[in-house]
Amino acid sequence: MKSTFRLLLSLVLLVPMLNSCLPDDELGPDTGDPRDKFLGTWQFNESPAVRSVATSYTVTISYDPSNSSQVLLRNFANAGGMHSAYGIVTSNSISVPSQEMASGFVVSGSGNMSTLTSMSWDYSITAGGDLEYYSASATK
Repeated sequence: MKSTFRLLLSLVLLVPMLNSCLPDDELGPDTGDPRDKFLGTWQFNESPAVRSVATSYTVTISYDPSNSSQVLLRNFANAGGMHSAYGIVTSNSISVPSQEMASGFVVSGSGNMSTLTSMSWDYSITAGGDLEYYSASATK
C-alpha cells in the first residue's frame, strides 16, 4: 500500500513537470502567426567585419501585407527610413534574400531570435560595387 501511494505521488508530481517543458523553437505564446514576435522597433548595434567602427540604428519590423510569411524591415542595414527589405519568417528566424533596397544598395542575410527581446544578425551589403559583411545584435 505504501509503495502504491509513493508511485501515485511520484506520478502526480512528475507529469506536470513533463508537460511544462517547451520545445526550443517556441518563444512566447502561440498567436497563430509566427511573425508576431518579431514586430516592433529594434535597436541594431552593427559591427562591420573589416572596419572597427560600430554603428547603432533602429529597424522597424512590420507585417508584409502582400505575403503572410514575410515581414518588412524598414531601415534594415541602415539604408534610411524610406527603404525597406522584406524578410521570410520561419520559426525563430528571419531570412533576408538578396535584394536591392535602393539604387546600387543590395542586402542579404539572416537574423535569429534568442529571446523575445534579442536577436543576432549576420548580413552583407553591396554598395557602389563594394561588398562588406556585418554582424549585429538587435534588442527590443
